Amino acid sequence: MNLYFSSNDLENTTLVSANGVAQYRITTSKAGAFRSPAVTTISRPADLAAGGVVGEIEWRRWGAHPLVRSNVFDGVAQAIEVRELLYKLGSTFSTARYFLGNDNEEYRWKYAKNSGYVLTQRSSGEEIARHSSEVVREGLFRGEQHWGLRIRPSNLDIDMIVLTFVVLEKRRHDRVTEKEPHDASHGEEEPCEGGIEMGS
Repeated sequence: MNLYFSSNDLENTTLVSANGVAQYRITTSKAGAFRSPAVTTISRPADLAAGGVVGEIEWRRWGAHPLVRSNVFDGVAQAIEVRELLYKLGSTFSTARYFLGNDNEEYRWKYAKNSGYVLTQRSSGEEIARHSSEVVREGLFRGEQHWGLRIRPSNLDIDMIVLTFVVLEKRRHDRVTEKEPHDASHGEEEPCEGGIEMGS
């Protein structure tokens, strides 16, 4: 399955299939002047009448770790800090982040230079999803260059793929944006701050 972003603004965009059907909508509220943080909501437009919210990411401030609220982990609504959801294994400076899927398998997101994040299953090394820019070969965006997620069939819930990707890409984008006045190295990945390091 290929999902394409309708705009380059990850905080307010729609993921659409090749035939133009909206699969996920991503919206972000603005942070309040004092304590209220910005909140990114990921939803499935087709399921909104049935409460189709996939998850919310609360971008807490003042050094607090972002918080993810969702029921995609095991079917029960939970609130979990990003550093616990997407953890590190091995080196403190590793750019890879791991998470436990709904199928009890461990998965790894790792940033690939000149492309984007790549998701693999840890035990097999099989590629599950890739974020990249490509010329679309068919459908609504045929012939256009678009960023998207190419997702291969697996036991991993697509909701979980989209949710974890949005968290990581938003944080990467924020770091690159902060560096721009001082460093022109667009797209270079640095270790995410604040991840919990787990023993391998």
